[in-house]
Amino acid sequence: MAVDRYWGWCRKTLCYRSWPLGLLFPVFCVFLVSGYELCQANTDGYDEVFSADVAKVIDGDTLEVRYQGRKLRVRLFGIDAPEWQQEFSHKAKEFTRQRVEGQRVELQSKDWDKYGRLVAMVHVGGDSLNEELLREGLAWVHIYYCKEPICRKWRQLEKEARMARRGLWKNDNPVPPWKWKQSHK
Repeated sequence: MAVDRYWGWCRKTLCYRSWPLGLLFPVFCVFLVSGYELCQANTDGYDEVFSADVAKVIDGDTLEVRYQGRKLRVRLFGIDAPEWQQEFSHKAKEFTRQRVEGQRVELQSKDWDKYGRLVAMVHVGGDSLNEELLREGLAWVHIYYCKEPICRKWRQLEKEARMARRGLWKNDNPVPPWKWKQSHK
């Protein structure tokens, strides 16, 4: 379970290896990892589904939701929308904003990323936001992180958008965000 593994790391790293840091463990947990605590009841295992209200759209593939009275960052599983400085980033963000901002969404948890965001599939009104972004040509299937059976279907959606020259596929050679980041460090 993702949350249990994370808490285990916290306890081992902070409490056992360095006793002065161990004294700060409760403060660390309250202030720095409260997002993990928020979802612990509903996301102990992978593929747990729960509802939340979208408070803000950060970019095409990142949301801020309200869950149990607090805010939680959510990264869409398996896809990668253009980075802020890339072409079509504003269109991806606007598409996501129009689709989910202020809406109640269903989150299917997959994992936690290194930035403390919940990685999830997001559904609104029965539709997958992950798939809609691919269909509109506003995201790539992430070649490093999308390894589940659904990813085959998503690669087909991406291919169809590319062939129809929708969204970012209007350009001849759009650069995926994971490659773009390497050249813009």
